[in-house]
Amino acid sequence: MSEEHNKPDPTPRAAPEAPFQTGPKPTLHPPKVHTMQMGHLPLTILATFAISGLFALAFELGSAPPIVSTGLLMLLIVFAAITPRASDAPATTGTRFTVARVALTCLLGGLAVVPAGNPPDALLWSVVLMGLTAAGLGAVDGWLARITYSTSGFSEKLGAMAGALLVLALSLLVWRLGLAGIWVVAAGVLGFAEAALLAGRGTLHNDVWRIGAGLTVRVALAAAIVPTAPHIVVTALAILATGVAAGLMVYTILKRREEPST
Repeated sequence: MSEEHNKPDPTPRAAPEAPFQTGPKPTLHPPKVHTMQMGHLPLTILATFAISGLFALAFELGSAPPIVSTGLLMLLIVFAAITPRASDAPATTGTRFTVARVALTCLLGGLAVVPAGNPPDALLWSVVLMGLTAAGLGAVDGWLARITYSTSGFSEKLGAMAGALLVLALSLLVWRLGLAGIWVVAAGVLGFAEAALLAGRGTLHNDVWRIGAGLTVRVALAAAIVPTAPHIVVTALAILATGVAAGLMVYTILKRREEPST
């Protein structure tokens, strides 16, 4: 065999085409996050009653808090079902974390309605941790659903109502534990009033400043329940939460006036 046949061919060759490739490569899309639909109601009810029951059993609180927690969940579902929804605004939806957030919120609501007579520090610390967890989930839940294109009108409305209930429950706990005067409940009342003004307006829900301010209100109220916090710090946190809640209400009213009339 001659040497010419043994020399490598310097001409580059194109890679062989796949036999079944007939077009451009498919576009990769972010994965959808499992959103909360109406079919998740049994799971949410079971989680709420089970967590509330275990918590009440651990702290010998009786059966009243689980019953009240489940009742609050039913009210949230009813209000979420009758809340109007805009057809031209992007929805602030919920993910699988909505179930945990709603369950924790209803548990705190049950404790606010039927508080322990002389709560131990362990109970107060657990309330603080649950409040912070629910507040954190509420802040990232809608954002995570938006970036993954997960949509659920039901969880949008239920999540908004749960956020308002969380503020009311925490403010009631701060008051009924004797940490601040009844004026702190104004933060919860303003939260529900704001939720009513925001009903069906996804563009306002998605406001970054609003999300941060709402998180501040929830974190401040939860931190005020820390059993080792000095009284002056607790008072300052309660004042901060109430002031920010009032500011959010004014901000919402101003934004509503800027919207074009329909």
